[in-house]
Formats: sequence, structure tokens, C-alpha cells
Amino acid sequence: MIKNARFWQWIAIVGLFGLIALIIIWNTWLSTPEYLPRSIEFAIFLLPLAFLTKGILSGITSVHAYASFTALFYILFGFWFLLTPTEEVYGIGMLGFSFALYLGSFMYARLTIKKVKKNN
Repeated sequence: MIKNARFWQWIAIVGLFGLIALIIIWNTWLSTPEYLPRSIEFAIFLLPLAFLTKGILSGITSVHAYASFTALFYILFGFWFLLTPTEEVYGIGMLGFSFALYLGSFMYARLTIKKVKKNN
């Protein structure tokens, strides 16, 4: 494996598990109940990340490509929460971790696809 690809995979892993931890901690302890039950919020925010976890940990290139697209939605949610008066900190955290997930998974997929093309 390319040395730089491994670095970008670790950035994606930090972004993924950072998002998971942030969503669980914020929605469990730090926020007040909103209009939706917490179980629905967990399902909306955590299920897409749960489907990506095994593929990112295994280093599957196609899953990293899907993760870069999924991270764009979390970036959008991060801006949404950043503009909400009581949840700016949550928005900043979500923006940081989702940007790490996006950048790490995009660069990993890009580097590993280049390696595959060179070998063919």
C-alpha cells in the first residue's frame, strides 16, 4: 500500500469515528430534546456512518469513494447547525470531522485508484 494512502485512510477513520462520537455525545447528553425523538435522530445521523465503518477500516476503495459523497451531507448539516443559535459548537465539530472524513476518503480513493491503474 502507498504510504500516503495509509495516512489518508487514518484521517478518514478519525473523521468517521469523530462524527459517530460527536453525534452520540451531543444528542445524548449535551442537547435538549427537540421535535424528533432521539432514536429517530440517531437513525438519521448514525445509520449512514454505520454502513461505511467496516469498508473504511478494511481499506476498500469503493467504500471510501461513497464515504466522500456521504460526508458532503454531513458538511451540509454542519453548516445548518452552525447557523442555529444554540448549536454552534455542534456545527463546528460536525464540520471538522465531516471535512476530515471527506478529505481522507477522497484522497485515499484517489491514491489507490492511481496505484491500480499503474499496475494494469
